[in-house]
Order: sequence, then structure tokens, then C-alpha cells
Amino acid sequence: MSDEHTSFIKTPKQLAIVVLLAFAVPISLIVLLSQLVTGMLPAGKSDDEKNALMRIQPFGQLAIAEIGPAPGSRTGEQVFQAVCKTCHEAGIAGAPKFGDKAAWATPIKQGFNVLIQHAINGLQQNGKVMPPKGGNADLTDTEVARAVAFMANAGGAAFKEPAAPAAPAAPAPVASASPIASAAAATPVAAAPAPAPVPTAAAAPAGALDQKSAEAMMQKNGCAACHGIDKKIVGPAYVDVAAKYRGDKNALAQLSQKVKAGGSGVWGAVPMPPNAQVSDADIKSLVSWILTLKK
Repeated sequence: MSDEHTSFIKTPKQLAIVVLLAFAVPISLIVLLSQLVTGMLPAGKSDDEKNALMRIQPFGQLAIAEIGPAPGSRTGEQVFQAVCKTCHEAGIAGAPKFGDKAAWATPIKQGFNVLIQHAINGLQQNGKVMPPKGGNADLTDTEVARAVAFMANAGGAAFKEPAAPAAPAAPAPVASASPIASAAAATPVAAAPAPAPVPTAAAAPAGALDQKSAEAMMQKNGCAACHGIDKKIVGPAYVDVAAKYRGDKNALAQLSQKVKAGGSGVWGAVPMPPNAQVSDADIKSLVSWILTLKK
């Protein structure tokens, strides 16, 4: 027998292939192993990378908010939907129903200008009660006139809905103030007289409405068309409601249900329309605030 060793490498080409595989196979195994390990980690950026991005982000970022109609720009239909429909849809307190031509015949004969003045200043005659501007003092006279035209036209009129007033001209550039003018501007001004006292609310739990928030909610949901805080309009004043139900542990649930579903007979013959469009959270917050009022 021969002691010589045999090899499958016979040519220089075969030797080159073996050397290449000797490098390629271990490298491929290392790459596959690293991919297996990194694939088991959660996706996303490392904490260091996230922290670096947070440090270099701009101080201010642009956010686009939804903005409602500018004051004075609302159409007659928009004002009707937001304010007037509370009474005119159901015919409450003698209000002519929207779209009822028979009910609108007499008011239309009075003329557009008379109807506008009634809507702006309010009306109390012959069993009809309407608060000024439907209870929403934020409406401009032009918006009120548009709402009158919209409702009257649905009842058979042909009034022209007023156009939006022209935008005021931009103010002219003002030169920088002189030292004398600056000194005059810095002179203390006497404080304005204190406003007249308003009905106060008893201490309320955290998260409850304050008076400003409650008044905004009244306007938003149309409550101010029929109710005042300290005076009767179509419905009772809220301070009177609070006095009537003070100490009644069921008042919150009872009044919330009445606001939602409507009712009549407690404060007179004029019914309160249902307010199904108002959220339960708004009703509960507003009724809770009403019950804390004191004269």
C-alpha cells in the first residue's frame, strides 16, 4: 500500500475556489446570525436616536385648528340652525313655525324692516315673547337680518338677505413713538368702576362650570333664547330654578331628563322643547351649575 495522501485539489483553479469558499461561508454565517438576533428586537429607533431627535426639533410647531365663522359672516340659515330654530321650529311662545306660510303671512305684511327691529330688540305682545337677538347677544344686526330673511322667505316672502359689510381698511403705518408719547402712554389710568353684582354660585366641585363657561354653553346650545340667569324670558330665570329645587336630591336627574326630553306645566303653559341634539355631558354640567346659583 502507498503512504501518499490524495487530494481533490488537482488544479490551481480548484485551489482558488476552495480559498474563496473558506472566506465566504463563515462571513455568510455571521451575517445570517446577526440578522436573526436583530430581528428579535422590537422595531423602532434606539433611545439615543429618539433623544437626539427630540433635542434638535424646532421650538414651535405649526398646528392647524378648525375655526368657526367670523362674527358677522354667518348666513341666515346658519343663524337659524344655531339660535332661531329653538322656538321657530316648534312654534314656542307664539313664534311662527318655520315654513308655515299661514303663520308667517301676518308678520310678512309688517315689512322686512319691522321684523328686523323686532328680532334685534325683542318682542312681548299678544302672547308672543322673543328675547333680543334670540337670546344670543353675540349676533350682529346684519346676521339677525339674514336670519329674518331666511325664515320669512321660507314662509312665502321674497326678502333679500343682506350682504356682509365691507371689511374695514387696514390702518396706516404708525411711526415709532417719541419719548414724550411713550411717557404719556405709561401714565397710570384710573380703574374702571366695578361691574354690577351678578348672581353668585355656591362652591362647586372641581371640574364644575364657572359662570363664564356656563354662559358660553348657554349660547352654544340655545338655552339663552328662553332663559336668563337672573330674569325670566320665555322660561324661568335660572336663579328661580335653583331656589325651587334647592335641597332636592333628585333635582339633577329630574331636570336633566326634562332638558333632554322637554316638558311643560311646571313654570306655565309654554312648553320646553326637547333638546336631543345637546350632549348628556353638557346637560349635566349646565344643570349642576344652575342648581348652585343663589340670588
